[in-house]
Amino acid sequence: MRRDPREARLLGLWTAGCLAVLLLAGILAFGDLSLQWPVFVVPLVWALVAARPRRGTGRDALPEAEPFPATREAPTLPRVPPERLPRDW
Repeated sequence: MRRDPREARLLGLWTAGCLAVLLLAGILAFGDLSLQWPVFVVPLVWALVAARPRRGTGRDALPEAEPFPATREAPTLPRVPPERLPRDW
């Protein structure tokens, strides 16, 4: 499912914020913030990627795909050539 650029940006920033809060809670509860602060690079990069400019989803944003040709299934399997039939040894 494609999201519009504004919704995708908001979802990405919200996810990065939640990740940062959970990391902070985990570090404060179980770790040492002065040693483990580099883990906050992950939500920062996530937020930067989410905030990047996106191309619109209007009719002119993506080239129109050609429709796939109609297909039909073969009604039966093709016959096996005589030289490929199993032999009794």
